[in-house]
Amino acid sequence: MTAIFDLPAETLGEHVDRLAAVEAAADTVQAWQPMLVPGLLQSYSYAAAAIHAGAPALPLPVVDERAAARTTRIDRVGRPGARRITAVIDQSALYRPVGGVDTLADQLDRILALDALQPTLTVRVLPRGMDDHPGLLGAFTLYRVAGRWGVFTESLTASQISARPVDVAAYASAWDRLLGLALPPRESVELIEEARGTLCRRTKTA
Repeated sequence: MTAIFDLPAETLGEHVDRLAAVEAAADTVQAWQPMLVPGLLQSYSYAAAAIHAGAPALPLPVVDERAAARTTRIDRVGRPGARRITAVIDQSALYRPVGGVDTLADQLDRILALDALQPTLTVRVLPRGMDDHPGLLGAFTLYRVAGRWGVFTESLTASQISARPVDVAAYASAWDRLLGLALPPRESVELIEEARGTLCRRTKTA
């Protein structure tokens, strides 16, 4: 099982399958996302908009398939009783209308529902006004599989899962820094609820 981080992946489809295999085997997931809601928490409409924005040439049936798959990713992570999922989201992502205001409002509803229904999930928000921190360099997700850690990173043209100790150590240090800056879980949920209320009021007055 520990070799799962080392599975070969050349095509985009192979990278997607490899990530799905890692998530299914992981007992711990630690996700940081400065621009979007993390993939594990995305609704279908939000995921479809995010996927299309990042790869506009991707055929719509493929976008549809991958968006639908994202909505079930959180259910495929490890065994519910033996997993721990923590997501840190930058506050700006709560107001970025990916897919439109209605889609974002539905997405925030999904986060709140998952937080209430998934006891192994913890959502933290990094509030605006934070000093410089390593998370500014981009999103990443740490996975632990059978006691071994790996880190997933993604760019516009490539994605990578690395289990190299030097890479894992660097991102683990960045994660600790982000957790230290993020709001506690209860305050984070309240901030998401506040953002949801702001979006609802904006929709009613539009």
